[in-house]
Amino acid sequence: MRGSIHHTFHRLLKCLDLRSSLPRRTLSTSIPLSHQEIVIPKRIQRSPTDILQALASTIKRDTSGPHYKHHDDPYLTPASNSLKRMYSLSKESGRKAARWIRDSNPQLFLHTPDDPHIKAFAPTVRYTEDDASEAVLRELVRQNEVSDAITMYRICKDKNIDLSDEAKQELLELVCYSNGEDQLEEDWLEERWHRQTTTTIRKTWNDDGVAEELFQSLGEKKSPAYCALIRGMTQYYQVDRAWQLYKECQERELPLDTNTYNSLIRVSSFLRDASDLRWQLVKELLATMAESGVQPNLGTLNSTLEALTQVAGWREARGLSLQVLREFTQAGIEPSLATYYFLLLIHCRERGPVSHLLLDMLDHMQGRAFQARHLKDTYFFVTAMNIARNHIQNLEAARHVDDLLHTGNNYCLIGDSYRESVYYRHYFALMCSQMPIDQFMEVYSDLSPHIYTPERDVMEMILKFTTLHNALQYIPQLYSDMVAYNLGNQEKLLTLVLSAAAQHQPADDNIELTEKMGRVAEDIWTRVEELRQDKTRINQITWTGQMLGDVLMCLVVSGNYKLCQVVLKDATLKAHTILGYIPPPALRVMLDAAIQRKDGDTGLEVVKYALESGHHETGELALHLRSSLNLTPRQKAKLTTALGTDIMTEATSSDSDSEGCQP
Repeated sequence: MRGSIHHTFHRLLKCLDLRSSLPRRTLSTSIPLSHQEIVIPKRIQRSPTDILQALASTIKRDTSGPHYKHHDDPYLTPASNSLKRMYSLSKESGRKAARWIRDSNPQLFLHTPDDPHIKAFAPTVRYTEDDASEAVLRELVRQNEVSDAITMYRICKDKNIDLSDEAKQELLELVCYSNGEDQLEEDWLEERWHRQTTTTIRKTWNDDGVAEELFQSLGEKKSPAYCALIRGMTQYYQVDRAWQLYKECQERELPLDTNTYNSLIRVSSFLRDASDLRWQLVKELLATMAESGVQPNLGTLNSTLEALTQVAGWREARGLSLQVLREFTQAGIEPSLATYYFLLLIHCRERGPVSHLLLDMLDHMQGRAFQARHLKDTYFFVTAMNIARNHIQNLEAARHVDDLLHTGNNYCLIGDSYRESVYYRHYFALMCSQMPIDQFMEVYSDLSPHIYTPERDVMEMILKFTTLHNALQYIPQLYSDMVAYNLGNQEKLLTLVLSAAAQHQPADDNIELTEKMGRVAEDIWTRVEELRQDKTRINQITWTGQMLGDVLMCLVVSGNYKLCQVVLKDATLKAHTILGYIPPPALRVMLDAAIQRKDGDTGLEVVKYALESGHHETGELALHLRSSLNLTPRQKAKLTTALGTDIMTEATSSDSDSEGCQP
């Protein structure tokens, strides 16, 4: 590769020489040539993907299609959260399978055309007991192969291979950081993205494990060994043992580094009970740092604020948090997103007084691009959106949070798929309560399902919001999305869709919407009936009388009379499987449709259903049928048998009165 670059460089020089030999045209200029200088700019360090990122920044995100990592194909595009997760992990599983084949059969991958050699593309080197040595052990530690490094250490120990304290120290730091367990490789991006990382505050440290064994095997226990073990124990909440080691360091006058003090400050709340005693311990640790000449850093600031979050209900916590932030800022330590996250936890408690600290933060942070500098930087955006929704209920603050998220590469700090989903759940809920319906649907169309797929509760909220504002034109779109998001089997959502569709009033200017409402009702009827036939389904959908009434009204309005007859017949024959009865307004609409089509038999079925349901409007329905339609003698007999002669007499007299009034 070096030779090719050298050759290209010489060709470039040759071209320049050829250009210099060509005749030139002199240009008149006011600046003499002797005063012109060629200033070669300093080289800017670039990453391998900077050019791709620059090209990507010129193209806006296509919200009409799926995420770029999914196939842009209607049959392969996942819409629901479960399918997104399945597709992404399946694709990554294929890469894992390819790597397993490569590592299991290294003899098949001997062709290495890459120059220089790229180790990531080569099969993983497998070591045996014959390869046991300190050099191999240190190489495994450098590659972060935790389990293999521990195994190699055991082999060296069994074979009485002497290991230097430097090698043991390196292995100790690796084991303390990982708690002796293999970590998920950085290559598996999708598994990291879809893994729900929960912060569990409980002791998970492996007591009397490899880390403590390595610590005891060191010839001379120096400060780095104590620092590594204390940081590991505090990270996995073996607090009491870590504090004992800290006291031991003080007795031996061993200096500790900044990160070790930070880890002790972070868990100081577990060493004292009262809030003031906990804060007193934090001050003692900070004072010890100052006396030892240990310089604080961003981790010190965040650890101090994290300790204050454990006593957020303490009346002094708010003032102390701002004082800590001011002092560290004056010391030249710039806060990170985790700093603001801890401040929000302290000031915006669920049961505490309302604080508008978030608004001040957003004014200070507006337009800034952040980088990951602390492990909990990814907690800020989801927490800020939660506070904007539940604590201050401010849509403008939520918009500022979203603008900040989409500034620069800040979206990389959203965390994982779970935090992203919670973030947009809060955002959608706040928009539903405070934004006009048309503007909300524009945002909904941009984000869903390209970025966010609404969960059941969010979709329920959207349907109620749409019905409340009488924006029934969005119901077909929302129902179509429900089916795509695998929410078409949720009884509560189907009930809301049918209720909204039944409120539609047909007119000459909304014929298309009327037809769509009818198709929605027909699809729901078909879908539910198919689900009810699946006996293996655990949560069966149960028809209610109100749902069937809404189905009838939608079908009648859209002109699907045949399916109306099927629904009515099914409701009559399977009344024992239906909760409640079809309400009288729906029966009246169905009766009017039967009268309009001169269908006396269906009209009789409507009246009989109303009678069996115990509706008080049965007599009124029967009179309406008798007065509006010329029934055959057989139909009149059925009606008389069902309702008695009183109804027929009243109907006859009403007919006579109406005829006498005619001129």
